[in-house]
Amino acid sequence: MKQYKFNINQLYLDKFFRIIRTKAEVIEVLMRTIKYMLLNPTISKEKASGKIILQIDKMSRLFFFTNKKYYSIVFPFFTQKEEDTYSFSFKNMIEIDSRLISQVISIIKCDEFKANCSLDFVAPICDYEEECDENFWEFLRELLLMEDGYIRYDYDEKNENGAMHPLNHYDLFYSSNATFKIGLNQKLEEDDFTDLLDINTDCRYIK
Repeated sequence: MKQYKFNINQLYLDKFFRIIRTKAEVIEVLMRTIKYMLLNPTISKEKASGKIILQIDKMSRLFFFTNKKYYSIVFPFFTQKEEDTYSFSFKNMIEIDSRLISQVISIIKCDEFKANCSLDFVAPICDYEEECDENFWEFLRELLLMEDGYIRYDYDEKNENGAMHPLNHYDLFYSSNATFKIGLNQKLEEDDFTDLLDINTDCRYIK
């Protein structure tokens, strides 16, 4: 197993710790995280307001941590590290660079993505494939179809409401039609959260 850690200061915190309600927002966080890891800014532990951990094993995941909130999503790309420099690729075929990241974010946030006509959505994809990379649609399709494995832990004093909204809880899924909570009797440590999602360790039981 490999783990790569990246500290986050307050300036970057809102880019990663935001309300997620759609698959497009998961993709945006994933893309912004890769861009952050490519930059790999030097932030001391004393100035950090949170951190990102990329854990690579049989199943690769991104973990995001602050004092009161943790969450995790699947990381579906190949990673290489040389000294302090990271590179990422899709199926060893497409290098994920800042230009590709910006294009993905632009498409999933543009009006055409929300349009009723499919041709409006296709146009910017075709333009990018002609100008930059003929494999772009395969990359974007993989993002749209992937199972993102979203799970969040909250220590939520603001909204605590007995068994309806426990102080400590897991949130599974993110859309209003699918999400639900699992209450916890005590505060969850970071290692317990990563262990829960590690397929190489013993399963946890709900009691």
